[in-house]
Amino acid sequence: MVHNGEEQAVTRSLAILLTASFPLAAAGAEGFFDGVDEASRPTMEAARKRIEEIRKGDFVVHFVDGDGKPIETAGPVDIRLVRHAFKFGGNLAAVTQFVKTHPECKNALAVFEELFNLARVGNFWRQMEPKRGGPLQFDSVDADVAWARERGMDIRFHCLIYNYEYSAPTWSKEIRTTEEWWPLIERRIREVAQRYGDTIGEYDVINEMLTNRKWYEANNPIHPPLSDPKVGARIFEIARKYLPKATLVSLEAGIASTAESNKSFQDIFNYQKALVALGAPVDVIGYQAHFYASGMPFQQGHKSAGPNAFTMKSLEEGMDKLATIGKPIHITEFSAPSRSNKVKDSNQPRLSDEEVAAWTVNFYTLAFSKPYIHEITRWFLIDTIGGRGLDAGLLTLDGQKKPAYFALKKLLKEDWTMNWSGELQDGAARFRGFYGTYEARIPNHPPVKFDFPEGGKGEIVVKAPKD
Repeated sequence: MVHNGEEQAVTRSLAILLTASFPLAAAGAEGFFDGVDEASRPTMEAARKRIEEIRKGDFVVHFVDGDGKPIETAGPVDIRLVRHAFKFGGNLAAVTQFVKTHPECKNALAVFEELFNLARVGNFWRQMEPKRGGPLQFDSVDADVAWARERGMDIRFHCLIYNYEYSAPTWSKEIRTTEEWWPLIERRIREVAQRYGDTIGEYDVINEMLTNRKWYEANNPIHPPLSDPKVGARIFEIARKYLPKATLVSLEAGIASTAESNKSFQDIFNYQKALVALGAPVDVIGYQAHFYASGMPFQQGHKSAGPNAFTMKSLEEGMDKLATIGKPIHITEFSAPSRSNKVKDSNQPRLSDEEVAAWTVNFYTLAFSKPYIHEITRWFLIDTIGGRGLDAGLLTLDGQKKPAYFALKKLLKEDWTMNWSGELQDGAARFRGFYGTYEARIPNHPPVKFDFPEGGKGEIVVKAPKD
C-alpha cells in the first residue's frame, strides 16, 4: 500500500475525491458480495466457533471489602466489559491532521474513541528531521500520544525505517556511501526511542521492504537495501538495543493468498522467514491488509492474488501460511475493498456500501478467530484520508457515518461484549465473557475495574471498599 504522507496526503486525497466523478456500481448487480462464497461458509462457521473457544473464558470474581471479607449486597451487581484484551485499533495520526482543518468531520475523534482501544501514531523520518542534524519535529506525535494516553489506549508507532518518496529524508542525496547511512539510521531509532520508549509499546521497525524496491533503487540507492534480510536484521538489532522491552514488527504490504500467481506474497513470506532465520529480534510479523481491485470486479478476484482473493477462505489460507513462520501476526493496516485514488479509470469496480459493511464484519470475525492474531488496526477512519482508499472509511469526508460504521459498532459493542447482572453468591460473581477489562458496579461501593487477560487466571479476588 502507498501511504500518502502526512499533511500533503490529506490535501491531495481530498482534492481527488471531491473533483472526481466516480459513479457507484449498482448494489447486487452480480449478487451481493460479502466475501463468503460457498467454499467460505465452513470457514466462517469454524471462525465463529473458535471465537467462543479462544476469546472467552469462564470467570469467577470474589469481591471483598477493605478488610478482605466477602461483600454482601442488598441488590444486584452489574458487570460489563469495557475493553477487549484483543487490540482493535485505528490510524489516529491521519484523523487528527484532517480534523484540524476540516471541522465538519470533528465527530471522527469521537468515533475513534468509541470503537478503538489502540492508536497508531508516528512520523516518518522526513517529518522528524526536515533538516539534517535538526531541530527534530515531534509536535504532532506528542499531541497524538497525549490524546491516546488520556483515554487509556495502547499505542503503536509507524514507522522507524521506510525508504520511500514521502518518508525518506529530503537530504538523502547528501549521503555519499551506504556505510554513512548506518549511524544516521541508529540516530533516527535512538531519537524516537528516547522520546517514546517509556510510553509506546509497539514499533514498526522496517516497512515495505519489497513493495517499494523499484523506487528506492532508482531514487535512493545508497541507502542500505531493505530488500536484503541481512540489512533488515541489522536494523532490528539496533532497534532492540534502544527499545529492549518493546514489541518490534516487520511490516509488508500485499494481499495474502496462496495462489501460485501471487508471487508478491511468496516473496514477502520468504523475506520474513529469512529475517527470522537470521535471528533478528522480530516479535511480530505485520500484515498490511489493504484490498484494492486490479481492474476486475471484486467478485472475480485479483489478477495476481487469484480469482478468490477477496473471499474469506482464500484470506484464511494466506493468514495461516504467514503464521507458519512461527511469529504472532498483527494486522497493522486494514482497509476493506475499495477503489483506489491511484487509478485514473472513473469506472473502476467497487462494492456497495452495504457490501463493504458486511465484508468488513466477516474479515474482523475471521481475524478475531485466529489464535496467532492479537491486533487489527484500521487504516482509514475517513474515506481516502491516509492513502488510496476512496471508499475505505467508516465516515465520509464531511463526517457522515457509513454502513460500515454501524456494522462495526454492532460487532464490537453489541455482539462481542458482555453484560452481567445478578446477586453475588458468597461475595462471588460467576460468568463467561471475553478476555479483557471489566467494570463492576456494586450497591454502596464505587465502581471497580479488574482484568481477565488471555492466558491468565479465571478466578480472581477484587477489593471493593465502600463509598
